Amino acid sequence: MTGVIVVVLVAALAFAAQRRTFAAYPPAPAGLAVLHRGEAAFIEGVAEVLFPPVAGLAIPGLDAQLPHYVDRHLAALPRAQRVQIRLLFAAVEHVTLVLPGEEPGGRRRFSRLSAASRIAVLQRLAHHRNGLIRLLVTALRSVLVLGYLGHPANLHQLGLSPFEIESVVSEAEWLFPRVGALKVSIPYGPEDRSDPASARGARPPLEPNGARHRAYDRAGRVSR
Repeated sequence: MTGVIVVVLVAALAFAAQRRTFAAYPPAPAGLAVLHRGEAAFIEGVAEVLFPPVAGLAIPGLDAQLPHYVDRHLAALPRAQRVQIRLLFAAVEHVTLVLPGEEPGGRRRFSRLSAASRIAVLQRLAHHRNGLIRLLVTALRSVLVLGYLGHPANLHQLGLSPFEIESVVSEAEWLFPRVGALKVSIPYGPEDRSDPASARGARPPLEPNGARHRAYDRAGRVSR
C-alpha cells in the first residue's frame, strides 16, 4: 500500500512539474534555433518591464525582438555557458514559488504575472539581502541589455548607427580574393575601380551628423 502511495505522489509531482515547466506557453516566434517557447515567453515578459515604452529610446523592449537576439547569442556560446544562461532564465521564471508576486495567483510563473507584479518581483530580487539572489537580476540585465540597445532603431536614436560609407574598389580588390576564398569568388573587375581621387582620400571627411547606413536610417524612421 505504501508503495502505491509513493508511486501516486511521484506521478502527481511529475505531472505538476510538467505543467509548471511546459504547459500553456504561447507559440514561440518563428526562426528560433535554441530557445524553446517557454524561454521565449519569459524573455518577452522580462523585456516588457525592463525596457518599457517610456524608457526614452526608439522602441520598447517588446518590439526589440530580444528572443531572437538571445537565441543567436546562445547558439554562438559553448555548451557550458549556454546551460548557465538557460538555468538563469528558469530560476527567475520559477522564483515565484518562493517569492510570489503581490497579487492573487502570485505563485504562477513569472511570465504569467501582470506587468506590475513582474516589476515588483524583480525589485524584490534586486534588493534582496542575499547577494546571490541580487546577482540573478544583474545577470539577467546583462544578457538582455546589449540586445535591446543594439537594435537598429535604438542605435539610430543614440547616434551610434554606422555611417553610410561609399566603398572604394582598388586594384587589390579584383586581384586578390578574401582570405581562404578562391579567385573565382572575386566580385570585381578593372571596370569597377573607383575614382583614383576618391581612393587617395579626396572625399570630404565624415561629419558627426552625416548620413547613416540606409538600413539603420530606415529603422529609425519606421520607429517614429
